[in-house]
Amino acid sequence: MRIFNKKETRNYSEDEKEVLISTLPGFTGLSSGSYTSAKAIENSDVFTAVHMIASDIASLSIQKQVNSVNDPTDNLTKLINIKPNPFYSGYQFKFILVANSLLNGESFAEVVRDKQGNITEIYHVKNSEISYKQDETTRYQLVYEIQNGNKKRRLPSTDILHIKFFSLDGIKGISPLCALKDDMDTQKNSKKFLSNFFKNDTNAGGKLIYKGGKLSKEARNKLKHEWQEANSGTDQAHKVVVLDETMEYEPIEVNTEILKMINTSNHSTVQVAKVFKIPRHKFGLETSNMDLEQMSMDYLVSTLSPYLESIVNEIAFKLIPDHMIGVEQYKFNTDNYKQIDSETKVKNTKALVETGVYSLDDARAEFGKEAIPGGMGNKHFVSLNYTTLDNLEQYQMDKAVNLPISKPTGESDGLEGGDKDE
Repeated sequence: MRIFNKKETRNYSEDEKEVLISTLPGFTGLSSGSYTSAKAIENSDVFTAVHMIASDIASLSIQKQVNSVNDPTDNLTKLINIKPNPFYSGYQFKFILVANSLLNGESFAEVVRDKQGNITEIYHVKNSEISYKQDETTRYQLVYEIQNGNKKRRLPSTDILHIKFFSLDGIKGISPLCALKDDMDTQKNSKKFLSNFFKNDTNAGGKLIYKGGKLSKEARNKLKHEWQEANSGTDQAHKVVVLDETMEYEPIEVNTEILKMINTSNHSTVQVAKVFKIPRHKFGLETSNMDLEQMSMDYLVSTLSPYLESIVNEIAFKLIPDHMIGVEQYKFNTDNYKQIDSETKVKNTKALVETGVYSLDDARAEFGKEAIPGGMGNKHFVSLNYTTLDNLEQYQMDKAVNLPISKPTGESDGLEGGDKDE
């Protein structure tokens, strides 16, 4: 076949690569089965993408703002960030929610309240234990059912955080893995072929010719199995093979360019990065001409921001009363991505102090320093060069009133030389 011609070298398209791979000995064909979350993270690219996004979001803290001012006393943010329940930390809670939503399309968390309606705990709920549907009495509301063994509990939508990053109806989430099935299958089978190639002592396949007569199907299968068991694997590499006159073995040679093409192909990695909206430089696929701060901001804006907004919008939609919408809101603190190094942080903090946004105590708190004793550091600096437009206009008018009235050119002011103007 022409593809095994050692003299022929050229670049192959992705479609040609799949055709070439399918013609190689040992290729078993593409799998028709669907991927589950457990199987999906066996793919190193998917694992990297999910772990990267989930861990980066889990490391960010959620803040509640009332009229755009942070509220450090909010109990819900303390639960989400630090201790949502007695079993795992806030980091693990956020990581579980994001990872499950990426792999399964959606994730769930139960909000536990006391008798007064105050939120006391939050628990992740497995996708296999929860179902949801429209309420029979109120068609426009969802109700959730949690199945624990033989016990079933029914909860209103306000007691369930339903995290989904992609949906076509606003209710059921869809996993990005749906767009990667063919790419994951191709990558899986390519790696499987390489594994079998080296497992069989770098012989992709061969022909065992039996000259002693005609064999039945069962006898051929038995002979094949015994040969494979006796001669395959790294332990048998470069050992002597003993054959009698009734058998002859002919190895099939594989063009090393094809093996190189399979081993160096990053098509599936590129597709995973594209589907999860991760910049290629985060996967090491290409270098970037941006500096560290620009790359960090690019990752925040293009990758993390949609995920972050989806989470805080679900929290606000379920847990903020209607009459407080617009007054209260939840946001992730992304300052770590906006000031990636200490020099930038010092520069930004200095600007906030000089413009009066931060006091000295606020600036010291940014670097873990205690407040200045006696409240001296709680004062804000304001430049005398700054004023409002109305004050500026009044200042100009007052200045104009105090100026002497100028006389037309050539007109005497009635004063003799040496006289003083009273």
